[in-house]
Amino acid sequence: MDREYAIDANILISCSRRNYPFDIAPGFWNQINEKGSDKIVLIDKIQEEIYRNEDELTKWLKRVQASNSFFVASSNDIEIIHNYSKMISNIKSNSQYFESAKSEFANVGDSWLCAHAMTYGYVIVTEETYEEYSRKRVKIPNVCREFNIEYINLLQFMREIGIRFN
Repeated sequence: MDREYAIDANILISCSRRNYPFDIAPGFWNQINEKGSDKIVLIDKIQEEIYRNEDELTKWLKRVQASNSFFVASSNDIEIIHNYSKMISNIKSNSQYFESAKSEFANVGDSWLCAHAMTYGYVIVTEETYEEYSRKRVKIPNVCREFNIEYINLLQFMREIGIRFN
């Protein structure tokens, strides 16, 4: 099965800062690069979020991007923009969320990540979890359920692309 994965910024950020720091787990990052190179789609808006920090993750991502390891998907695609607008309209009309949550979602990479996945059938990889009664934040899994977008967590992603620790 040839699945393509759109990675949420929180996956890469939390892995680099907490779960698999570069100085302790370089093998994790090598495997992400090697085993994910033809499976990972990096959304331009997510890349921008990561590039805002000049840290080890930014340096690593720039190195792998220089070797064209991951496909960087542009949000300037008419189908993606259409689905983004449809998604934002749906959320704006949803009385469950506070206005601040709606505004935040419209202005972060998460909304574009969902629009890309909705348009091209990418599987979203995120550590966020579904919260039926979430009001303060529009969460990726909630949007995924609303728009029938598949999402998985980091461990499932690692299993699917074959990351193993010896």
